[in-house]
Amino acid sequence: MMFNVPHLKAQTRDWQWVGEGAFKSARSMCLMLGLASGVLLSSCGSGTAKDTSVAPPGASTPGSTDTTTSPLPPYPPSSVFSTSYEYKQDARAMASTTVFSSGLLGVAIADPDSRNAVTFGDYFREGVGHYSAFVMDNSPTGLGSAHFFQNQNGVWVDKTSSILSDSTGCQVATFAITADFNADKRHDVLVTCKGTASAGKETQILYLSNDTTGVYQKIFLHNTSMVNYQFKAEQAAAADLNADGLMDLVLVDRSQSAIVLMAQKSNVKTDVSFAQVTDRIIDNSASPMLPTQLHGVQIVPYPNAAKRLDLILMGSLSNGRPTLWVKGSSDTTVTASPQSGTFFYSNSNYALLFPITNLESSDVFYEPGFFFLNLQDPAHTQMRVARISETTWVETLPSMTLAATFADGVSLQVIRNSAGSIVVYDGDCKAQGLSLSTSRCSMITK
Repeated sequence: MMFNVPHLKAQTRDWQWVGEGAFKSARSMCLMLGLASGVLLSSCGSGTAKDTSVAPPGASTPGSTDTTTSPLPPYPPSSVFSTSYEYKQDARAMASTTVFSSGLLGVAIADPDSRNAVTFGDYFREGVGHYSAFVMDNSPTGLGSAHFFQNQNGVWVDKTSSILSDSTGCQVATFAITADFNADKRHDVLVTCKGTASAGKETQILYLSNDTTGVYQKIFLHNTSMVNYQFKAEQAAAADLNADGLMDLVLVDRSQSAIVLMAQKSNVKTDVSFAQVTDRIIDNSASPMLPTQLHGVQIVPYPNAAKRLDLILMGSLSNGRPTLWVKGSSDTTVTASPQSGTFFYSNSNYALLFPITNLESSDVFYEPGFFFLNLQDPAHTQMRVARISETTWVETLPSMTLAATFADGVSLQVIRNSAGSIVVYDGDCKAQGLSLSTSRCSMITK
């Protein structure tokens, strides 16, 4: 099973639209999400790929009774970062060809704000510089499903069954991030889920790696009493907020303030619990206030600042403050018992509102001197990228404005790829024409 994704053209000086004429070879197919080669394709064809894989040496395949105890060969190390943002940025350099789909993606669902969730990492333990794809698709009815894709000689192959026995997903998956949650220096996946109007909140899903077997363990996000957390979650970001070596979480749910979950130490690699706290993000309603109806979040490690983490919260236009940048602070006086790590103060000079008040942000990335916001209108049908100067705090050229209305909504994520272009992407980019009015996945820019 495979899926189609946008692909980028070689870097140029101006904004560009690259259409079907850029497709030169069925072999090169449209780089996954256009993250490396530089061609944006209208279609990557169709087809299926059979999973002819075997489980990692020494691992039991789902349903088998293999009890082999022979020693495993050493596997090369995976890249390890301090935030989920860095795992995402690491994938910008991936040099891999298309991921096909045969009905996996592009599934129509009732929720217009959601896309099939996608993230990247070294899920098959191939080593630094190797990237696999994780996709959770949404179903029009019932639960979606999780898929791990491996790049095999330029073709993305669905090899989920070799590393995951339970592939059932969310009622509505909204976002996926990569990070190391069980401290085994391998890449795990968190999927945020928002539930449905009829069913209400939903439990969030973690896929934890096992460095011994290579097989993933599906668990639900839970507290220390093994009670599952349920939210109408839109996005999440991971970082070690209290400097204990474990990845903590900030989740956003449109119905409440930002949710901070602190990971708890455990000797068990197949499980991790979290404790919800309220003292890491400080807001007493003084200006600038936190955005409301939150639907986006990033934790960005600020360069050239020792251990500084910055929080970016993205909300609706309801209070005129859709996007807020909160600089991380090491002030530990906010509690009776001082704690180490990072705190975020929204009502001080540690916080700045982005100068965009008529559009909502769905994603952001940072380059020294500039922030890039992926913007959408409240109807989620129009999209553009804004470039904000860190020194002047105003929008600067080049920024891209799209007047087109996208019948299939807008893409949630944005990244600058290794070709030097900015691409928007998600896990729901199906094969289609790339005219401005039909494909949200056709927007690229230098």
